[in-house]
Amino acid sequence: MNNITNAYQLVADQAESLYINQYTLPSTLIEFLNEQCKIHQSLISFYKLIPDFNELDIEDRVLLIKFNIHQIVHLKCILIQNFQENPLLGKYMSRWIDKDFHYQMSRTRRYFDRFIEHPLVLKLAIIVLIFSFYLSTPSDIDRFDEYKNSRKLYELQNYYTTILWRYLNHVFEEKEAIHALEIIVMQILRYQKLMITLETHVRHEPHHNILHSLMQSILGLT
Repeated sequence: MNNITNAYQLVADQAESLYINQYTLPSTLIEFLNEQCKIHQSLISFYKLIPDFNELDIEDRVLLIKFNIHQIVHLKCILIQNFQENPLLGKYMSRWIDKDFHYQMSRTRRYFDRFIEHPLVLKLAIIVLIFSFYLSTPSDIDRFDEYKNSRKLYELQNYYTTILWRYLNHVFEEKEAIHALEIIVMQILRYQKLMITLETHVRHEPHHNILHSLMQSILGLT
């Protein structure tokens, strides 16, 4: 866990500077997503510091990032923003998409306030979730056999899930630890559904072709 914390801190300062004292937001959804790309890149830099991730076949690493990171990045944003929400985001999201979308995003984020005194929980969850199979549930892919080493992915996810579970039992009573794990899983599933809504909306946005290439890949546009 010390290694994970140290690896996270190596990339945290740069990412956090993108949000600290940020009082304005881009005027369009596409511009906002291009800004968010910096957070995605920071998260990828974090994964590159995890030896188990780097030992995977390059094709597997690419797939894991492409199909998982757009859900996981929300946990990264919560950490960067110190569990606070930009008050302007609701106004902009309501205009870009709709009020219900922002309400659901905000409601989902607030569930993670349970871990405000234990941010390491989210850092561990960020690692556990990267080893998932197609967390973004892309509509055109419904099989796991594209991965070169599916068994290794299962082993790594089980390994880091065990670490997360033991840490939850260290900071919480067993019943609360079970509830904490349920919150993580259920709210990631909520993000999964919300990101499908976002992806659908972006496809109908004018000039979505100016999105950063990484965002286009993550959003399934390429």
